[in-house]
Amino acid sequence: MSHASMVKAWNILKGKEDAPNYRKATGKEKCGNCKAWDSSKTDDPMTGYCKWYDFICRADHVCDAWAGE
Repeated sequence: MSHASMVKAWNILKGKEDAPNYRKATGKEKCGNCKAWDSSKTDDPMTGYCKWYDFICRADHVCDAWAGE
């Protein structure tokens, strides 16, 4: 694995660790309807980019920083 790939992987993992209490959603508050969600950054409709914590997250997950649109 190249250094650039390692840095990219680390940044993704670091962001996920920084998101407070990132977990599978059980209610209506989900990453997919959060103000920080950006679906234009991925090809998979179940994933998006979290603009606040700088990582690829799942639409059906949530963290404690969730904010409605």
